[in-house]
Amino acid sequence: MADKSDKNEAAEAVVDTQAGIFPKFRKLWNGGEHRNAVELAKSEKLSEAEWAALIAEFPGIIDVVNQ
Repeated sequence: MADKSDKNEAAEAVVDTQAGIFPKFRKLWNGGEHRNAVELAKSEKLSEAEWAALIAEFPGIIDVVNQ
């Protein structure tokens, strides 16, 4: 039987939200340019962990993507 330490071995990747597209995305999003921010994110080849970080910081991104 696996113990808790075995389950934690596959920890999620750490994403630096102060680098890459994050500063530009944040500037666009906080400036009210939600659609442009989403288009920026879509134009990049973001990993699943990077998308998760964006969604965690900007939960409203899901509504814009689904429009």
